[in-house]
Amino acid sequence: MTELVTCKGRTLPGEPVGMLLRCEEAADTAEITVTLLAEPVWSVTLPLTPPETAISLPPLAQGGYGVTARLMRGGEPVATVTGAANVGGDMVRYGFLCDFLPHDDSDVDCLAKYHIDHVQYYDWSYRHDTLVAPTEEFTDMMGKRNSLPVIRHKIAACRARGMKSMAYTAVYAACRAFWQQHPQWGLYAGTDKPMTFIDTFYYMDIESPWRQHLFAQYVEAVQKVGFDGFHMDTYGEPKHALNIAGETRALEDALPAMIRDADAALRKADIPPHLIFNNVGAWPVAATCTAPQDAVYMELWPPMDRYRHLKQAVMQALPGGKPVVLAAYPAPFRTDTPQRALTSELFLSFAIALAGATQLFIGEEEAVVTQGYYADYARLTPWQAERIKAYQDFTVRYQDLLFDRDLMDVSMTHAQWDNREYGCNVPYSLEGEPGKLWLTLRERGNRKLIGLINLCGVQDDCWNTGKETPTPLAEVVLQVLVLRPVQKVWFATPDAAGGEAIALEWNTTQTDYGLNVEIRVPELTQCGLVWLECE
Repeated sequence: MTELVTCKGRTLPGEPVGMLLRCEEAADTAEITVTLLAEPVWSVTLPLTPPETAISLPPLAQGGYGVTARLMRGGEPVATVTGAANVGGDMVRYGFLCDFLPHDDSDVDCLAKYHIDHVQYYDWSYRHDTLVAPTEEFTDMMGKRNSLPVIRHKIAACRARGMKSMAYTAVYAACRAFWQQHPQWGLYAGTDKPMTFIDTFYYMDIESPWRQHLFAQYVEAVQKVGFDGFHMDTYGEPKHALNIAGETRALEDALPAMIRDADAALRKADIPPHLIFNNVGAWPVAATCTAPQDAVYMELWPPMDRYRHLKQAVMQALPGGKPVVLAAYPAPFRTDTPQRALTSELFLSFAIALAGATQLFIGEEEAVVTQGYYADYARLTPWQAERIKAYQDFTVRYQDLLFDRDLMDVSMTHAQWDNREYGCNVPYSLEGEPGKLWLTLRERGNRKLIGLINLCGVQDDCWNTGKETPTPLAEVVLQVLVLRPVQKVWFATPDAAGGEAIALEWNTTQTDYGLNVEIRVPELTQCGLVWLECE
């Protein structure tokens, strides 16, 4: 395989950007070009050293960059390969590891290839109530074998690749033996009826001494294992429960305080706090989104299973002013054909990016999580992995557009009915209706961004079902109403030209409401972006 990959999930501003060019082509040199959106910012020509050539880009300012390598032989072009570089910023691209037995670092290298900068160590612990095992080799509560030396090695490997290692914990889960020792710390559904999850984990009262016990476990996990932070998991239930005295516990009130207290407990121990809390089904994100954490994280399940719910979830998190991560697990990789699974995931990841968020779904080595238990992941085929990498490269390359929090979504107020600001010559939807072109409209000042997802030929709008390959669209005409003349119009798609931006021509006519700009997109296979700058 010929591919261009980054050596770090995230590179800090001021650091050289390391990349690897793996080349199976009959080439002797490569012309490397770095672009910021559509503008070239650096280039070099260097000799190739098959099968792998190390490339060092100069220190770059914060942003997302496209990197193109044009492969040459005897001065003639033979192939083009593209990648991307994630430099600085506060976006969180979340991946996972769950296999903690001896093997090489190929899994961590793979995470870097997909630009992962936070890694959830899923089910790494001995028990949910006793995180660090008493022995170096151990078996967890689900019967999975783990090794503390391997976990420590993975943490060091992730740190060297610009990734934070987040220890999975459940904020209110304990084993039966621990609950039997501390029944007064438990949560109950009635008198003498302890609450449990899958008949294995006993719910604990986070307003009891359990809270301080768990925070002490956090400190020990940093000091003895080396984690950077903690993934604070919940199960979405219960919303209300009783304590041992029969008093009602409202978790929507208690969970935000628990996040704040976890942050304070780590700071008190001189540990830089890095926390990510799981809002299952986007609950209770309105209460937790302002709590101290690296990102607002939501795990989506039915009934939040339609395309429109992706944006709805992100909008609920925006008041927190933090990066947003959607844990949207692509079940079709387990339940449907390989091609339908891939098409579904490409639509899903692009829709999440258009909403201004990232997706947790990829981890281990070329694998995806398809259900709640990460250890039952599905392995990607090489051709699936190639397309998913192209889409992940694309969202990094254009992150200065996609994740600009000042680019407000105006889809529901600026198109259709008597809204004249945007239009299109093909049947389109603003909420991901099947059989139509799905448009996402965002704007700020003199910049307008139009996201396009081609759902023509697609039968349903469930984000977690397999999808047919859409019917390609030709000559898509977009209409945009502006007050000042347009300076530039660009189009980019992860489905062609390596994701490079292509300048588009446009026509302008004067109307009673301003200048009507007509933009023609020659072809749309699956997904794309159009953006324009006005004077």
